[in-house]
Amino acid sequence: MNARWLRFGLTFAGIATILSAAPSADKLKRLFPDRPAIPAAERTPKFRFARMKYSGGNPEYVKNWYTDYPSMDKHLTLLAKRYTNMEVGEPALVEPSSPDIFNYPLIYSVEPEQMFLGPEDAANLREYLDRGGFWFADDFHGEDEFNQFADQIRRVMPGASLVELDTSHPLFQAVYNIDAIIQVTNDGIARCPECDQWENGPTGRIPKVFAVRDSTGRVCILMAWNTDLGDGLEWADDPTYPSRYSTYAFKFLTNVIVYAMSH
Repeated sequence: MNARWLRFGLTFAGIATILSAAPSADKLKRLFPDRPAIPAAERTPKFRFARMKYSGGNPEYVKNWYTDYPSMDKHLTLLAKRYTNMEVGEPALVEPSSPDIFNYPLIYSVEPEQMFLGPEDAANLREYLDRGGFWFADDFHGEDEFNQFADQIRRVMPGASLVELDTSHPLFQAVYNIDAIIQVTNDGIARCPECDQWENGPTGRIPKVFAVRDSTGRVCILMAWNTDLGDGLEWADDPTYPSRYSTYAFKFLTNVIVYAMSH
């Protein structure tokens, strides 16, 4: 085993040890009497990919919390089991106002411009991030969708600043070395070479990664803008979908998971 993968294995061995040594539900209740309890049945040393089931958007519209679901979640879980040393459980759904959110160190949102966070949602997400949780959002394109999601972020973290990250940030070397930010396209665009290979006009052309930091400087919200990592994973088993997109999506999500779990 080379040094890089040995380090990867040790990273997750350490994470599993930390999680297995986590305080009991009774002890947590004594330490934090006013905080929601974590159901014992949900406590596990395995990493589970958790998708946020948010409110908002247009009912029955293709863009919503369920975009790429459940294939994206299942494929990511399968690939993580196959190609990493992670102890991985089955993917999960969680609502932003639910106490169950505290069971998951990372939550994922797709099409975040569609969401509307009410006061309870925002307060619970704020508590989740304050406790060390990590929120990753993907598949929103162009200036309008960026601003719509930024409005929801500021419901959770008033005054939040969105900072662009480049590939010198440690996130891009967490497991795989990512030297360039790639625009992963949805399957419809990928199968149409004569079509524009981006969404929502000129401001949707360049893929970028943005972050929000908490008061300690920790990245607590991460955004992949003008790219569709979910489609890269949803169509990973389809030989007609470009494999370079699926490969990049898996590498990027793996880096996000490791970075979130180790910071």
